[in-house]
Amino acid sequence: MVLPSGDEALLATTYDDVRAVLGDPCFSRNLRYPGAPRMLPDADLSDDPHALVNMDPPEHTRLRRIVQGAFTPRRAESWRPRIQAVADQLLAQMRAGSSPADLMATFAFPLPIDIICKLLGVPAKDSSQFRGWSDTFLSTSSASAPERSKAAAEFASYVHALITARRRAPGEDLLDDLINAHDADDRLSGDELARMVRGLIVAGHETTGNVIGRGVLALLRYPDQLAALRDDPGLLPDAVEEILRMEVPGHGGLLRVATETVSLPSGGTVSQGQAVLAPVVAANFDPRHFPAPATFDIRRSDDKHVAFGHGPHYCLGANLARIELQVAIETVVRGLPGLALVDTAQELTWTGGSRVCGLSQLPVTW
Repeated sequence: MVLPSGDEALLATTYDDVRAVLGDPCFSRNLRYPGAPRMLPDADLSDDPHALVNMDPPEHTRLRRIVQGAFTPRRAESWRPRIQAVADQLLAQMRAGSSPADLMATFAFPLPIDIICKLLGVPAKDSSQFRGWSDTFLSTSSASAPERSKAAAEFASYVHALITARRRAPGEDLLDDLINAHDADDRLSGDELARMVRGLIVAGHETTGNVIGRGVLALLRYPDQLAALRDDPGLLPDAVEEILRMEVPGHGGLLRVATETVSLPSGGTVSQGQAVLAPVVAANFDPRHFPAPATFDIRRSDDKHVAFGHGPHYCLGANLARIELQVAIETVVRGLPGLALVDTAQELTWTGGSRVCGLSQLPVTW
């Protein structure tokens, strides 16, 4: 395949090949050497050496270990009551307003934004700013290189001010833990600290918000599945896994390059220095692992999707995201029994030119 940069890359299309590329240390995220294949023709997020998504072990392992304690299954589960409280409040505000309403703007995005702000101790009032910045530098075509650079610089300035203010008035949030890892323990450099905070803010809302919206749409498109979930709330965990399998918004994945020649399970070969994309959406629709993969089935058992990735870059916030999704879907299904689309699914508009594919709006009535 030909990338937007004009460089060529191989595309992994089977479950086993995608897992192999994501898990094999021979596939590197370092795309900063002279002549390296590129996704875009000019500067993009892969150029930042301090971003966690651009690191290989052992540096990646060192930084990930600093924050992974905040995202264990037990810590994530402890957030469920707070997530439920936020979801209930947002739904109450939505019901108190006029119908129809945009579920993306009133519920799907505000929920994970509120939670990541609480987790990090970031002022929720600033969420519209960092949503705009993240949308811009995640762009693959709708924003120019200068626009992406400007958004990154403004976001960096915001995070610097946030860290400075927190040093003057410490709290008890994850942000304080990260600052201490830099100031006291010397485990994070200043650049690493700032990039870590920005990365957590972006990752903490962008993907989850889109999956909530896409998940609700999937249930509305398949009313028999929605009715089954209403009749049997015990189906919720499996329903969320099926939503993750079918509706993960990061379709393209992150470009990697082979540091040596590698043979894939399918029999294909990736030569040293060759670029490869391993989109999890391809793995999640492999019929050899998921019978009738295009069928939305909330009763699907043993759903071993790779929506959260695989290997060293497995999603750090997967446990928290699962709980947010469970709470969000259950709250909408329970709290809006008359939920319906205003438009047909074919009339909905989707974001384009971005690494994250989601609904621009989801107009619903209840």
